[in-house]
Order: sequence, then C-alpha cells, then structure tokens
Amino acid sequence: MVYSIAEHIISPLGVGIEANLTALHEGRTALQWHDTLHGTTLVEPIYGSVLPDTPYLIDGYTLFESWCICCVQGALHHSINSSFLASPRTIFILSSTKGDIWTPNTETARHIAQFFGNTQSPIVVSLACTSGVSAQITAWRLLECGMYDTAVVIGCDVLTDFVAAGFQCVHATSMQPCRPFDKDREGLNLGEAVGCLILRHSINSHECGASIHHSINSSLAASAAHQWSLLGGSIHNDANHISGPSRTAEGAYRCLQDMLSIVDKDDLACVSVHGTATLYNDEMESIALHRAGLDEVPVSALKGYYGHTMGAAGVVETILTMHALDKGFIPAVRGFEQQGTTYAANVSNQERTTSKNSFIKLLSGFGGVNAAIAWTKESIVASEQQFAFGETTICASEQQFADSPIHRFTGSPIHRFNLSSAYKALAIDYPKFYKMDTLSKVAFVAVEQLLQQVRQNQPDFTLDSERCVLIFANRYSSICDNRAFQKTIENKDDYFPSPALFVYTLPNVMMGEIAIRHHLFGETACYILDKEEDLQPIVQSTFTDSPIHRFPDSPTQALVAWVECTDDEHFEAHVQLITK
Repeated sequence: MVYSIAEHIISPLGVGIEANLTALHEGRTALQWHDTLHGTTLVEPIYGSVLPDTPYLIDGYTLFESWCICCVQGALHHSINSSFLASPRTIFILSSTKGDIWTPNTETARHIAQFFGNTQSPIVVSLACTSGVSAQITAWRLLECGMYDTAVVIGCDVLTDFVAAGFQCVHATSMQPCRPFDKDREGLNLGEAVGCLILRHSINSHECGASIHHSINSSLAASAAHQWSLLGGSIHNDANHISGPSRTAEGAYRCLQDMLSIVDKDDLACVSVHGTATLYNDEMESIALHRAGLDEVPVSALKGYYGHTMGAAGVVETILTMHALDKGFIPAVRGFEQQGTTYAANVSNQERTTSKNSFIKLLSGFGGVNAAIAWTKESIVASEQQFAFGETTICASEQQFADSPIHRFTGSPIHRFNLSSAYKALAIDYPKFYKMDTLSKVAFVAVEQLLQQVRQNQPDFTLDSERCVLIFANRYSSICDNRAFQKTIENKDDYFPSPALFVYTLPNVMMGEIAIRHHLFGETACYILDKEEDLQPIVQSTFTDSPIHRFPDSPTQALVAWVECTDDEHFEAHVQLITK
C-alpha cells in the first residue's frame, strides 16, 4: 500500500492544515478583487485569491521555487525528519500547469529537489488542471513498482498576468465570487496555493530505514487512529474537444467507473470534484456522477474558498479532504444556493458530518483530460505491520513487465522541415491540422508517419480506442506558444489575448488533438523531463501488472513520444508504438 506520511499547505487562507481547516469550518474565503499580481498591474482586474510574496521568499530562489521549498519544509517540520529526501530511492514530482513559465520546469524542479540534497532527475507533470491528481497517480505507480520508496509530490502554481489574461480571454472567469453547481453560476475565480504530499510504500525500504521507521511511527501516533492510503488512480480523455468538456462526460465517467472498481461507493464519504463554477464543467461533472450511480454521495467542491489553483488544486484539495474527514466533516460548498445542473448532484452549502473513511478526487482540464484517485483510511496497526525495513526487492509486477511480450515500433525522428508538406505527403484528409500550433503539428505528423509505417507491415493494425494510452514528454513544455501569447498581452495599449492561442500554451493539448483524431478514450499523460530516457520508468510503471492497478480498460498499447518545439523552425519528434 502507498501511504501519505506527511502533508502541508500554504494558501491565502493560512499556513498549515489546521489554519486552512479552521477557515473552511468557519466558511471564510480568500477571494477578493485584485488589480495587481506580484507587482504586475493587470489590464483587467480579477476576482481571486493571492498569496503574499515576502513571507515565503528564499534568497537565490524564485518565488515559485521558494513556495515549494517552504511547503516541503512545513511537511517535514510537522511529521518527519528530512534525511531520507536525499536518498536515490526518493523521487520529487512537481505538479504545475504553468510553473515559472519562462524557466524550464525541469530546472525549477531540480532546484527544489537539490535544496533537500536529492540528485535524482525530478518529474514534472503538466496535464492542465488535472496535474495535481495525475502527479499522485504517477507517484503511486512508481512506488507500487518498487522503483522508489518515497515520493515527494508538490502542487504549485503562481497566479500571473499571463494566466489571468488567458482565462479571461476564454471567457471562463467571473467578476463575482464563484458559485459551484448553482443555477446562477457565471464562471471561475483564479487562485494560487502550494501543497505537499509525501508518499511512501509500505513494503519498500533503504539503508536509512531505521530513522524513517521511527519518524513514520511518530507521525502515525500523532494521527491518533488511522493513516491515509492511496488505492489507485485513473486518467481518461474525452476524445471530444481540446477546450470544451464532453457533453456525455465520457472521460470523467470512465475515471469514476475505474475508481468504483477499487472502492465501494457505500464507503464513500464524498466525491471531491473540480467544481469550477463554469457552466459546462459543473454540468459535465453532474452527468458523470449520475452515470456512475453516485447521485446520492455527498459532493465536496472547494473553489468557493480558494478559487481555481490550477496545478495545486489536485494536491491541496486532496489534503484538505483527508483532514476534514479526519475531523468528521464535509466542507460546505461555498457559493451554492440553488441546483443548476441537469442532474442534481448531492451538493450542500451547509457543512455535513460523516464517519466514512474513503473519498474520490476528480478533476478535468483542457485537452479533454480527466483524472481521478481514490483514498481510504487504514488502521495504525495494519500500517505498522506493513512498514517493514530490510533489503529492497523488486516487486513481482516489475518482473512480470520485464518478462512480458513488449513490442516497439519506432518511427524516424523528424526535424526542421516544412510541416505542411509533411502533412500533405501523408495523404489524409484532416483540415483541422492547419488550425493547430506547431507543437501539435509536429506530434500529429510524427504519429501519423509511424502508424503508416506500422500498417505497411501489419495492414489490419488499429489503435485500440479504449486501451491505447498516450505518454508524451519534452523539456521546454510549450515555450513557443508561451512567447506568442506573451506578445499579445505585453503592450497594454495593444492588448489582444487570443483564446485559441492560450489553449495551446498547455503542452498536453497536443495529445488531445491526437486523441480526437483517433477517438482514443484512454490515458493521456504529459511530462516535462530533463531527457527522453527519463520516460522509461514512467512507461514501465504505466504498464504494471499489479493486480490492484488493473482496470477493465487497462492499457495494452501506448504511443510514447518525445516532442520538442522551441520555435516554428526548430523542432524534433521521436515516437514509439508499444504493444503488450
């Protein structure tokens, strides 16, 4: 089992879990008007939640890095010592929608990890608004496979004029406090925060195990009776639209179905949803809950307190749900008054009590991506018995993966040529290609070239719409589109932010385009890594044979790609088709 052994939150409502829980219990919100963000004057003010700068700045580190470091220190201060963080058996995983924007996110993550003496190549999960949940899924898989003993999962995003302009130009924001699931909801409020979860596998260990064992037991004793265990997670694409939710909630519904195969709905205290208060998100989530038979399960939505904290949301909202349930309550949905979705989700503007020990966390994002995880509380006695320390062993699932028939079809790398000519040479009719950004075009052409090569040898080959996953990565995220969008907002006298351009500043959208093209409802996962070789453990853990990981639609195919684009003339792609 994978357990959380330490957590911490820094938010506009307070520092630490207790401060934030008190704010929820009292119904306080951090949302207010802002016409500046961290020293930058906005063209259009926003209604949102913002952290103060100065209390969390560390010399030699950016504001983003400082927040992350302070949050990890907070988790360590309250629960366990820090010596194991430098171990090669510890992996740092950063969840962020935009990160520092102008600094490679791998560099940012490496600075954070090295502050704690960790020299492993960190993983950055950049999967739009689902990043915080997807990062937990990545950590869970790597721990279950025995590749690491401990994962430090950090969710963080800084609210900037870039982000504010982007959400404003797609008409997603509200000029009033957001109202999740309410009939008069007008849109979301933006926010910022940072959360940290330190996860550990119950059967893994290392040479520093004795000191960690003592610290873990102290943490468990402090939690009085239970320890939170991550049961697993699931990611699905809508294969519908890169910026609009599915009208049938296809991806979210499939994620919930997967979670109900590992947790009994009668044991659920709540489903913690995205609840952005946009017209279509809340409608989609109500449809997904209804299709999954979860109409009666209480719904938790925290955006009315913090706003949409982007890459931090999945981590911060998971931590708050854990600790609220520890205290026996489900926070009120602030801003909700009257049901405003087709199906009446079990939403309440009153705090509710519960004695149940499990919950599902659900998120959705641009690129058609949806992600869910299931958490449950385990007893201390069981936890202490399972935290055994000795020689680290490779678990059976990793051996099974190594022995199983994995077939790789590798396409030729493409770089520096005319993408339109390459598209025409494919002889396919897909006019939407011309509307894509360069990064998506590179990915699209590379995948299509590879599939044509495969079909030359296997004419009947098709991608499995249910069980094909997309695992893409690069080092520079969507830097080309970031620069282009920045040009549209940097001149206040010539301010013209483009909604179409903003959507493509999320690197995972390139996979959304491919999922739509081939009707792929499986997982789409986007990582920012130092080098292509760092994809290998991620791919291996995605295909794990662990019995508790296998869902009915678990992957048998994967399109694995390294797709880089630094400007319109400099790009490369390397794509593989892996079948099992």
